[in-house]
Amino acid sequence: MNRPSPYVRRRWLGREIRRLREEHGVTGESIARAVGFPRQQLSALENGHLGPDIDLVSGICDYLAVGVNRRTAIMDAAADGWARGWWAADAERMGIRQAIYADLESGTRTIVEYAMTLIPGLLQTPAFADARLRSDPARHGDRFDPAAAVTARTRRQSQVLAAGGPRYDAVIDEIAIRRRAADPAVVAEQLQHVVTVCVNHPSVTVQVLPLEASIRGHSAPRSAYSIYRYRDPQGLQAVAVDTLTHDVIHTEPGELAPYLNLHSRLKAAALSPESSIRLLRAAAENLTPTEGVSV
Repeated sequence: MNRPSPYVRRRWLGREIRRLREEHGVTGESIARAVGFPRQQLSALENGHLGPDIDLVSGICDYLAVGVNRRTAIMDAAADGWARGWWAADAERMGIRQAIYADLESGTRTIVEYAMTLIPGLLQTPAFADARLRSDPARHGDRFDPAAAVTARTRRQSQVLAAGGPRYDAVIDEIAIRRRAADPAVVAEQLQHVVTVCVNHPSVTVQVLPLEASIRGHSAPRSAYSIYRYRDPQGLQAVAVDTLTHDVIHTEPGELAPYLNLHSRLKAAALSPESSIRLLRAAAENLTPTEGVSV
């Protein structure tokens, strides 16, 4: 978890290169010609595409006479952008979308989530995760393997919960707790697992947002999202917004602000961690069959 997210580092690098150009009043075409690289390659760099060319980045720094400290930060980001995390080799089998989340979780200081309809992946049991991953096979590619996806999710969880891992803070909508998104026994085990994680890991906080909660400003969240804050010197942040078909990832400061503001309102409206644990326990007990009674 210590290596910074390659995706987020590439996005920062692209913004920094574009900022350098603008500060010096240089067009992309002219600087590409000056350093001997195609304009399309510079565009790929500024857009944060995979594998920033180290020679191109170094050439730009030379051409614009970038200072030592700034150059070091830029070259470090270029090196980080080339990194291939454990998720890259098995992305298709574990699911491309999950591989993106594994990338975003790398090197985080804090992970903050709002879960609207399902228990967050970082808190899911293998049985619950397997049930959900198999529920909609059309969402996955031909090489997708549910077993590999569950294994990958377990690995992501272990890294978040490991010593020195990030602080994890989730607001879970009561809808996600009441909905039977799997067999009742599986859901009951899942809810109890969330309680166990909270009790055993001080770095984890879960708050339930009640259905009747009054959110300041009558805010109404429209989708689930995850907010990531990183340990890198630039203090980078990212937001991943969950949609039906793909995930929208924001790294521009102006794009993050609305989510940070919304999350503070959701936390204020949610139950306390202690009350949330009581609600989760009660919900799990209601789903647990008793002798002679079928659920």
